[in-house]
Amino acid sequence: MHHVLDEATTGPAGATSTSSTNRFGWCVTRARRGRLPVALRARGLGIGQHTQRDHLSVTVSVVTGRSGDTEQAEAGVRRTATLAADLRSAAQARQLLREVLLGTAGERWLDVAELACSELVSNVVLHAHTALELTVDVEQDRLRVQVRDFSPVLPLQRSYDARATTGRGLSLVAALTSEHGIGDAGPDGKTVWFTLTGDPAEQNEQELLDAWNDADWELDDEPKIQLGEPAPNSPVPAPPAEPNVVLLAFPAALWLAAVEHNDALTRELALYLAEHDDVQVDLAATDLCRGTLTAAVWAGVEQSQQPVTIGSAPPGHANPLAWLPGPLDLPLHIPPVLSPAFRVLQDTLDAAERLAGQGRLLVRPGLPEILAVRDWACEQVVAQLVGAPPSPWPGIAQDGFTTEGHAAAEGPLGDWDAGVIRDADRGVVAADDANRILAVSTVLAQLLGWQAQDLIGRRVITLVPPRLREGHVAGFSRHLSTGEAHLLGVPVTLPALHADGTELLCHVLIEQAPPYRGRSVYLAWIEPVTR
Repeated sequence: MHHVLDEATTGPAGATSTSSTNRFGWCVTRARRGRLPVALRARGLGIGQHTQRDHLSVTVSVVTGRSGDTEQAEAGVRRTATLAADLRSAAQARQLLREVLLGTAGERWLDVAELACSELVSNVVLHAHTALELTVDVEQDRLRVQVRDFSPVLPLQRSYDARATTGRGLSLVAALTSEHGIGDAGPDGKTVWFTLTGDPAEQNEQELLDAWNDADWELDDEPKIQLGEPAPNSPVPAPPAEPNVVLLAFPAALWLAAVEHNDALTRELALYLAEHDDVQVDLAATDLCRGTLTAAVWAGVEQSQQPVTIGSAPPGHANPLAWLPGPLDLPLHIPPVLSPAFRVLQDTLDAAERLAGQGRLLVRPGLPEILAVRDWACEQVVAQLVGAPPSPWPGIAQDGFTTEGHAAAEGPLGDWDAGVIRDADRGVVAADDANRILAVSTVLAQLLGWQAQDLIGRRVITLVPPRLREGHVAGFSRHLSTGEAHLLGVPVTLPALHADGTELLCHVLIEQAPPYRGRSVYLAWIEPVTR
């Protein structure tokens, strides 16, 4: 057993130390415990010195141990650093690991440690928006890395598709490390940690995927709670009995799809801001408002227990349809002081959507319905906090949604060859990744009461009954954000909307065509159940 010599500016009486500067320029203080009182050793007190490099504060301590009456010097090393809420902190964390591990037995863990540590530090910067404390403990047979932030909200382990641009970090850390967990969770923050032991084993693809899928994070010495919720005794409380805001007919399915889109959007925006200063936004306020609403939505969905499905797949099909929560009345308690932050949320996401539309972020602009539900929710919160009565979600059955796309979206694929679709002898419609109709067969247009040319450029929801449009948009938005594809390749029976407003029950099969100029194209084969 060893005693860690933690940071202190001066040592206790009787302790001696020597200082030196290593080849990396770090000031190292080595403590000798010859006359250090046993009581102080047992309390983990010791000697260290701080040094500054830019906005990085570092403390180095040598760990010593005693086996029986025999002094065992340099049994391990502890290095700590205080890093700013800045994207450069991930690089500084990797630098710290290299300085500790290179040339030692711990060098065997360096690659995995750098990757896992980068994920934890980036999570703090992108989601907690606080400074962080990094601690690296190295022993002969074990490396422990821990990252402490000062946000009471626990990290959220997401389950996104393989093509999603975000949501993999915690699963990756869990799959690669020996042990991992979350400790010291409370009002002042939490500590996320991992350990590496033994010789790194080369994992094949299947072993890594299995470890990834089995990855789980739990609180140390605490009952397991849902990640992404406030930590126990957190100052972020559950809504009190008397809400001051009610979102009527709240479209939970659309909002949860918007969450996945905005996760990728804000992540990309944060990376953009690290290199550019042409956008002034407040990501911390944005995430606070998004988290407040999303936590309430999940609680409301779980309480309502009213899932709905958007179609029927054959029993036992390998790719069943996802269930979607229906609309619900959502009571909230929003501290009035947060009212301006909901305006900030809108401004931040609008700025990110513009950048996405310009191709400056690695994420597509959101569908117009996704933006509409965000704006409606924010405006309802702001209005009700000053005494306005609640106004229910108006839905997306308005004609504007069938004809108007996102203002920032890329233009239509005007030179895409529509002849094969137009002249097909079966009912088929082609659409792009903005949900715009590129081409429709004459057979299908006539079946649904349209002239084929009148459908070109309209959005696909023109052919979807109003009661199913939110489910369609939520599923398609989730597909664009995360790669999930519950309907692709799955034969389903769904109603199509006739031009006169009636519904026609059809067999539907949706497929993804080869990309065109980097853009996705989708084909929907539609045949009536009975002619």
